[in-house]
Amino acid sequence: MDLNALRTAGIRVTDAPIHLDAYRRDLWPRDTLAMLVDNEKPSAPMAVASPTSPEQVATTVAFAAKRGIEIVPYGAGSGVCGAARGRASSLVVDLKRLNRIQSIDTRSRTVRVQAGILGQHLEDQLEQLGWMTAHSPSSISCSTVGGYIAARSAGQFSSRYGVFDEMTLAASAETPTGRLDCGLWTPHGEEDLLPILTGSEGGLGVVTELLLNIQPMPQTRWLRGFAFASLETAWEAMRKLMQANLWPSVLRLYDPIDTKISGKTKPTKSGKSNRVFSWMKATARKNPALQRQLLSIPLAMPGLLNKISQGLGDEVLLIVGFEGPSAVVHATVQAATPLLQSGRDLGAKPGEAWFANRHAVSYKLAPVFIAGAFADTMEVAATWERLPALYEAVRGALSKHTAVMAHFSHAYTEGCSIYFSFAGKQSLTTYDDAWRDALEAAHQAGGTVTHHHGVGPLKAAAAAKEAGAALRVWTEIKGKLDPDGLMNPGRPFPKNPEKCATTVLAPPSGGPVFEVSPTNLIARIDPQAKPETIQSVLSSQGFTLRFPPDRPIGEWLDKLERGAIPGVPLFALQARFSDGEAVRMCPAPRSAAGPDLRWGVLRRANIEWIEVPIRATGDEIIVSAGHTDLDARDVRPLWTSERAWAFSAEQGALAEACFVPSDTEKVPAIPPTAKI
Repeated sequence: MDLNALRTAGIRVTDAPIHLDAYRRDLWPRDTLAMLVDNEKPSAPMAVASPTSPEQVATTVAFAAKRGIEIVPYGAGSGVCGAARGRASSLVVDLKRLNRIQSIDTRSRTVRVQAGILGQHLEDQLEQLGWMTAHSPSSISCSTVGGYIAARSAGQFSSRYGVFDEMTLAASAETPTGRLDCGLWTPHGEEDLLPILTGSEGGLGVVTELLLNIQPMPQTRWLRGFAFASLETAWEAMRKLMQANLWPSVLRLYDPIDTKISGKTKPTKSGKSNRVFSWMKATARKNPALQRQLLSIPLAMPGLLNKISQGLGDEVLLIVGFEGPSAVVHATVQAATPLLQSGRDLGAKPGEAWFANRHAVSYKLAPVFIAGAFADTMEVAATWERLPALYEAVRGALSKHTAVMAHFSHAYTEGCSIYFSFAGKQSLTTYDDAWRDALEAAHQAGGTVTHHHGVGPLKAAAAAKEAGAALRVWTEIKGKLDPDGLMNPGRPFPKNPEKCATTVLAPPSGGPVFEVSPTNLIARIDPQAKPETIQSVLSSQGFTLRFPPDRPIGEWLDKLERGAIPGVPLFALQARFSDGEAVRMCPAPRSAAGPDLRWGVLRRANIEWIEVPIRATGDEIIVSAGHTDLDARDVRPLWTSERAWAFSAEQGALAEACFVPSDTEKVPAIPPTAKI
């Protein structure tokens, strides 16, 4: 490949083997395992270009497109699913030199950044000014903002601040057919493709710039640990905290095995503790030569190890955290305390210890491989109703092949994610069998196959199966932006995914409210019905729409702008295309299984029903406190903050932060372009 055209344009480019070697792969554990077991390395690219501006990215993409060269966008290489895996004869576009903050607007609470900036560098610079994105993945020091949008990332504080989808207001990308501007930057009259660009893993173009929401640094942070007698009681506490509109920044629950292995609570009354695992770790630490032997015995019999682990007791640890303005945090903690009474208060130490070490997990896998085993993680998610079945199904599938433990984090009003950590003997067959069975188990249990790690070749087939007939939206848009299929082929979906058998989905009957889930706080409704009719039906059952629209919800969603509401307005839908093919999409709560295709389906098919968030009437909510520097946007829930702030201004200031009954009749309908 003649690279002089790129060099003449001032773009740094290399084809030296010593440099290409680093771009063979990301941090997919299977590649690490293959290198150790079979000395097998992914292919090296043909060359690596390192542009320093969006214009240079455009030149690079055009150069490759003209010559029919495959393009692999590359951030910091911290992905764990193989999305940035090496390709022979490809051109890698390394974005780490696009690392500038373009502008910060504290009035609108936005920051414009280039896609190659490392997450930690962005947070460090914002913190100097008293701001943050609040996006805090464990890989923050070795991952880029462009990687976050590519993989639909979620940070550790997503329960309060949302996943990266929700933080992103606009983005630009260079595609083989030209520049793509989306979100708030979408040209007038064009379809907003931000939901399709997000999660595309470089399959549409190279992301160059983003516009993100930012938040003020919290005045106060409150963290605490609680021991619960069982997962069931802890799940219920988590659900009640989220659905009481208290917006915790952290809800992190460790299952019994994870709780005992890590020694996160005191020994149970029976005197059982984590003696077995403490002995293994201590012995291996004293004599590294024994590491392989100590691991090989239990990992060769994962069923026995899992059984021993389950016998250590049922007690679990829940870490709870709140942050924000001091008055609001104080009031929130007061309201949360009764919901945590079924747990044993362990004080601040467990929460503060987690916070201090919250990014350390990214550096703990290498010793496991060195010791002769493999380790990996899998994150799935489901609604509260399906969460227990999802946990048992995936844990059971992994337990056949590996030792496994889990924690629950990234909780939302409608559900939660589960993060499994597992280890097995150093065998590619064991690794592949564990993942195959676990992905199928997640699908059968009604969960999404990935919550925030992305797809890559590891989950491509499973993500395509989850998308079903909605894949036609992806195929259409990719065909327009990348007609020759040069952008990271096979990401995030296989080039030729297996055609799923079309399930005959019966159109709904009745309405305008077809079903209400009090557990998940979701309602299945007719998208063409008048909002006041829907509200009347919901009110008779003690509920109201979380985001009441000013027109039929189907029309409202179609016109909804980024940032118009503080949350997720659409969870699931059933639709029928003009050729009769039906699709049902139920990715709640949140998903990273490729792009969010629901919005494309919404604009291309006849929508038969949708599921939207609701809340119980009579809930208690936080209103703004008597502090002149308290911004309404920091008071949750935001759908009432405008009214609360106006009330506060009329009175001069409220005496203290307090809780008042919600008055749903006075909550105004929300236009699709109103910024809240």
